[in-house]
Amino acid sequence: MKPKTSLKQRVRPIIQTVGWYKGLAESDSRIERWLSLCLLGLLAFISILGMFQILNPYPLKDWFYLKITLNSMGYTGVLSYIMMVAILPLFSPLTLIIVTGAAAFGPVKGFLFSYIGCILNANIAYFLVKVLSIEDRWGNGRRSVQVKKAIQQHGYIIVMSLQLTTIIPFTLINAAAAGSGIPWKDFMKATSIGLCPCILLYSVMGTRLVSDMVSPRVYFAGVFVIIFILVVIALRKKNAQRAAA
Repeated sequence: MKPKTSLKQRVRPIIQTVGWYKGLAESDSRIERWLSLCLLGLLAFISILGMFQILNPYPLKDWFYLKITLNSMGYTGVLSYIMMVAILPLFSPLTLIIVTGAAAFGPVKGFLFSYIGCILNANIAYFLVKVLSIEDRWGNGRRSVQVKKAIQQHGYIIVMSLQLTTIIPFTLINAAAAGSGIPWKDFMKATSIGLCPCILLYSVMGTRLVSDMVSPRVYFAGVFVIIFILVVIALRKKNAQRAAA
């Protein structure tokens, strides 16, 4: 007969694991701190996928079901889709959302709704960077001032050229434009034109590509994990600032 395992013995491995992770997260090594974030993100990703597997929400079974759900919701579905385009690209690729919108509403309406959402997303990213005062972190050196002025003077052409490439993520371009001090008027004029080719391309190809994309469960789990990791990073920085004060 095997001896009974006490509660303390059962809990000990968990306590040891938590202690090991805490040491990793609070390490002086940046590599180890980033490793702790990766492990936390992986655990969160697996947990969210497991939750989706248990709850089995209808819209996330497949992009086809998400398409049907959006299409059946009427104006609420349209509004929900526009908000998805406006917010989700801050944390994840825009392509899958545009493709889904085109498949749900057709290429013409899908293009229109995606365009509205992308314009909202551009403004959110632009003013978010402005609020964070990233522009002021360029420095006041001669070289920094010269580069900043050059970008501001040719901001319209630079932003539109980057948007037209359809390779660089839109959110990254929007944030860089705001951080470089490009005037909002020039930024919006360039963005309004530069967004069109990419949105049009994915809207036309939407019905063909949507079934071949990654599972919506994986996509949205990834979005939630990115948001979660960003919150953790912000809290760590805030705690570090408090400790230094």
